[in-house]
Amino acid sequence: MCPHPKNSRQIFRAPWVVPVTAPVIHDGAVVIDENSIVAVGSYSDIASHFSDLPLTNCSGVLLPALVNAHIHLDLSAYGTVYQESEDSTMCDWISALLRKRLQTHISDEDLKTAAENIVQDQYDSGVGLMLDISNVSLGHFVSFPVEIISLFEMLGPSKTAQQAAVSAIQNLPSNQAVTGHAPYSTTPELLKYIKERCHRRGDLFSLHLAENPDEALLLVKGGGCFSQFLKERGGWDDTFPIPGIDSSGVVGYLHELGILDKRTICVHCVHLTTKEIKIIADSHAHVCLCPGSNRFLSVGTAPLEQFLEHRILPALGTDSIASNTKLDIWQEMSLLREMYPDVSPEHIFSMATLGGAKAMHRDSDYGSLAQGKKTRILHVQGFPYDEVSSANQLLDLLTSCGRPDSITWLNRDGVVKT
Repeated sequence: MCPHPKNSRQIFRAPWVVPVTAPVIHDGAVVIDENSIVAVGSYSDIASHFSDLPLTNCSGVLLPALVNAHIHLDLSAYGTVYQESEDSTMCDWISALLRKRLQTHISDEDLKTAAENIVQDQYDSGVGLMLDISNVSLGHFVSFPVEIISLFEMLGPSKTAQQAAVSAIQNLPSNQAVTGHAPYSTTPELLKYIKERCHRRGDLFSLHLAENPDEALLLVKGGGCFSQFLKERGGWDDTFPIPGIDSSGVVGYLHELGILDKRTICVHCVHLTTKEIKIIADSHAHVCLCPGSNRFLSVGTAPLEQFLEHRILPALGTDSIASNTKLDIWQEMSLLREMYPDVSPEHIFSMATLGGAKAMHRDSDYGSLAQGKKTRILHVQGFPYDEVSSANQLLDLLTSCGRPDSITWLNRDGVVKT
């Protein structure tokens, strides 16, 4: 543990510093002031340029805050919704979740409390920035130091539902950002309406995409489990299938609608062709992977290697507790190491930090340790981090061992225990 000095500027030294956008530094140091990082480098360089500043020696490693780029806090009170059998489809899981929400009477206060408990745990794990997708207003989490960007999620798979959704959007508070749910649950007209609203306001647009192969079956052929799901609930009209979808698939359809651009985050992206990945890359849209949720729902694994080949650095998200037994970015990194043994730990740690910050357009403050960024710095110590002998070993530990036993937040008053 570091002591707690007080000065407008000070140096924090550690055996290892992980800048993310630069190589790992052995015997590194970070200079901070009240609000931002002043400098990052080797201790010898920092000491020569800032010889008059107070020094705090830390054990272990200093690294940037993690970023959770996809979570549904409004589902926190419902717990994990398990598949009924090995043969269950994603539509069966959605039906089970809807039944649980309808049959479980939870007050607004209890919904907020459950969400706050999740936010607290995210902060304790080292998450400093989150993108929350909810269709219930939870208000602001003013008591937590985690920065949360909230998008109100809208669905409308038929023309009637579309009209209701547009009316609901028009009655929302003017400061409420809105996004769409998924191509299988939202008409093209509603997707365009929401995206145009986002464009005018400069908001992010996050969309579940290609999580399940039945999405393409619905949009291209009008079949699959989503077709049956909508028909059983009276939500079926002539919206699906979408005429004219060619070999560019659902991604090409979204691109023609004007959905894909640099402020769009495509979440899950499990079932994509190489052509679709290229469209996403060329449009400068972002990708967010949720490997824990994908494994839980047995929907497959995303083509991570192809994203990286197309110079797409995906973000990482946990999704909700309804479709994941544990909401932990450290666990998501471990799953990626297991699923993609040929992907370097450097890439995976970058996904958990810089990838999310870039996707949320907050990389001027988050995602790496660099001059001018916020002092959202983690201190990880204890076994095995105090015994690291190389940068490769350190990155391997950070991405494969799960949540460290000791994670604390560093600020100008020292390291604050979570």
